[in-house]
Amino acid sequence: MAEPAGHILVVGASSGIGRAVAERFARQGAVTALARRADRLAVLAEAGIATIAADVTDLAAIAGTLQAAVAERGLLTGLVYCAGVQVIKPMRSLSVEEVQRLYTTNLVAPTLFAAAFGNARISTRDAVFCAVSSVAAQRPEPAIVPYAASKAGLDALIRGLARELAPRRAVGVAPGWLDTEMTQAHARLYGEGFKEVLEKRSPTGAATVASVVEAIAFLMSPQARHVTGEILRVDGGASL
Repeated sequence: MAEPAGHILVVGASSGIGRAVAERFARQGAVTALARRADRLAVLAEAGIATIAADVTDLAAIAGTLQAAVAERGLLTGLVYCAGVQVIKPMRSLSVEEVQRLYTTNLVAPTLFAAAFGNARISTRDAVFCAVSSVAAQRPEPAIVPYAASKAGLDALIRGLARELAPRRAVGVAPGWLDTEMTQAHARLYGEGFKEVLEKRSPTGAATVASVVEAIAFLMSPQARHVTGEILRVDGGASL
């Protein structure tokens, strides 16, 4: 499979899918990794990846951040939005700050990144916008209702962008549960018993970060040039 080339901006690159995507694309082109944690970015910088320390919830700074990345390494041929926040608790226990941070990170920020990305001074005409959604967008469950709703909004954003930003493409991936830093923070819920059950109910086995990254690489490649507005589920069949 031919690899995407050019200049890829990876948002949320400090860990998990974002970091793996940045490392994957850095093998064949220019990558700018954006994340909040400067210490995590230092590791990527050592590998020759350009880095930007920024918080996606600083909404007013997003357009300028993209302009700075383009001035440094050229027009974007792709943007992968991997930043995400998950809050696991009943609706009655949610604080205003938790809800605001979740929607800002998972939906408002990618909307503004996409708005800037669609500018001809920011991206090429054949550039690809890709965002990491979740199977929860279609299968919301108790204790993650706002998270699921934010991802459902993200799915609608991707489909709308595919029409409004054409000929640029907009795509997404919807992973199921993955063993990442975000889920490891909830070890009480996602223990060995949970993992064993997930493995058994996944026809092809539980998905991994690596399989999600490969799906992103395909969607952003020339082989997927006629794929737009689609959100590809990557969960090993667990949600069937």
